[in-house]
Amino acid sequence: MKLASLPTLIRHSSQPHELAHAPASTAASASFDFHTVNWQPDGFGFDATSGEFFTASPTALIVMQALSEGMLRQQILDRLTARFEVARSTAERDLESFLAELVHIGLTPESN
Repeated sequence: MKLASLPTLIRHSSQPHELAHAPASTAASASFDFHTVNWQPDGFGFDATSGEFFTASPTALIVMQALSEGMLRQQILDRLTARFEVARSTAERDLESFLAELVHIGLTPESN
């Protein structure tokens, strides 16, 4: 596949907003579980336990699916570089940034 874009994930609620601009919420982080989100090939994810849904870019979708599978950072990098024409150093930088954003907004307690 062609070059990877930066991972982008949008969390939808009553008013859609990008995760990067959403404040961390203890209620959201306490209820979010990567294993309860069902991801579709088009990047749509639905969490039946919370009723939240997400829209993920192709790059973010790979990362979110990998996190759902319990993959570690190096395994996710392997998957990204196998799928996209991207230098490992670029993929690593983008992955680190995306994982830090997930921590910041409360979707994951810590990066793996």
